Amino acid sequence: MNRLDLLRLAQKNLRSRKIRTALTTLGVVIGTTSIIVMLSLGLGLKESQRQSMERWGSLTMIRVYQGMIFDQEGNPLGEGKALNDEAVAEIRAIKGVTAVSPAYEAGGEAKFGRKRGGIQLIGIDPSIMGELEFKASQGRLLEDGDRNVMVVGAQVINSFQEESELRRMQRGMDSMMRIGPREKKDPGEMLDQRIAMVTMNAAKPDKKRLFNFQVIGILEGDYNENAYQAYAPIEDIKKMRKFMMGGAQNQRGMSSGMVRVMSSTGGAARVSVGKRTSKFDADDYNYILIRTADVTETSRISQTLKDNGYSCSSIADALEGIEKTSRTIQAVLGGIGSITLLVAALGITNTMIMSIYERTREIGIMKVIGATFRDIHTLFLTEAGLIGFMGGLLGLGFSYLVSYVINNLTKDFMTGGMPVSAEEVVGISFIPPWLALFALLFAVLIGVLAGLYPAYRAVRLSPIRAIRNE
Repeated sequence: MNRLDLLRLAQKNLRSRKIRTALTTLGVVIGTTSIIVMLSLGLGLKESQRQSMERWGSLTMIRVYQGMIFDQEGNPLGEGKALNDEAVAEIRAIKGVTAVSPAYEAGGEAKFGRKRGGIQLIGIDPSIMGELEFKASQGRLLEDGDRNVMVVGAQVINSFQEESELRRMQRGMDSMMRIGPREKKDPGEMLDQRIAMVTMNAAKPDKKRLFNFQVIGILEGDYNENAYQAYAPIEDIKKMRKFMMGGAQNQRGMSSGMVRVMSSTGGAARVSVGKRTSKFDADDYNYILIRTADVTETSRISQTLKDNGYSCSSIADALEGIEKTSRTIQAVLGGIGSITLLVAALGITNTMIMSIYERTREIGIMKVIGATFRDIHTLFLTEAGLIGFMGGLLGLGFSYLVSYVINNLTKDFMTGGMPVSAEEVVGISFIPPWLALFALLFAVLIGVLAGLYPAYRAVRLSPIRAIRNE
């Protein structure tokens, strides 16, 4: 018998026992649905957390700070590495780094028309701003050759307030006169406007200077890490810092805390962020901004930087812990779903064994007219595999329905009340294509395995005894 004949015969045998086949298939449907939905909950947790981090910032960006390595006893191992041009060249040479920009920070009071407020201004290399995954929702990004311009985040405008409003706040009357929440401001109002930064000299506080910038772009993202910052060409910020720090170049820096990292030898080491044993250099960068090739490279490069004596931070740092938690949840929930599918496998085995008792004479006749042991064996495995396939296919469709219902019921919880589009919501249940294919193949495999013993029993039947069986 060829395989097509065996498949047709298997389908005919299953249709002849519709109720038993349907009930057995239902067990596979329930088992397949259980294992898909259970695993989808773990995957949904991982994807929703990943998406949440991506809304806050890029997973391929790293900020490198000055750090000092200490031994187990807390003794410093040499001087902390300065963030200078040599450090930029060293970091740029690391495999997997696609873009590098040193950065200066300068904060202070700023004026925007009749409004006044504080602003955090960051100077970066304008020629590679686009390579660092910045995107402009209005206007444009910084470009090579730009001077005295800035690009601002969407929330920067909320840092500015009218002079009259500031005076009311100073008098303690603001809360009495305002009813309801603050009106949402349009960041586009700042486009093509002049921002005046008021800076003071560290050595002579009474000495002030205005630095004027024109806003040429508004950054994408209402709530990400760049939404509250403004960016300008690094040379402009360098000039501003020199004025602000004039006379303070030789002061020693202050320690800003400790974090723990792992040394290249595997032992624990401590890194002091911002602590220096050498004299302060006004030209040292506040941090260095890096873009990596992908998320996996981000983790590797972060560890390399820590081993080299730097301190660094990245949104992707939290991914490893999330993935470990997700794998644990998937293992537990997947195990629960697998138990249900195992029970369905026992049902397939029972159905096929009962089929042998009912079809003993039929099996004997098949052997007498020329069916080989292999044909009989393949026929029973095909029937069991078809039950697994039908149950897996129906279970897959039912899983998508259950996942859709779960996601709709938990939509508000997953968004946390944040204004996000429907396309951005992954949901608490996420079924990727590989999981759907795996579940279907797994259901077929379970069916075939469940049919091994009944097929063996059918092959072992004596043709003469089978024909004489009533």
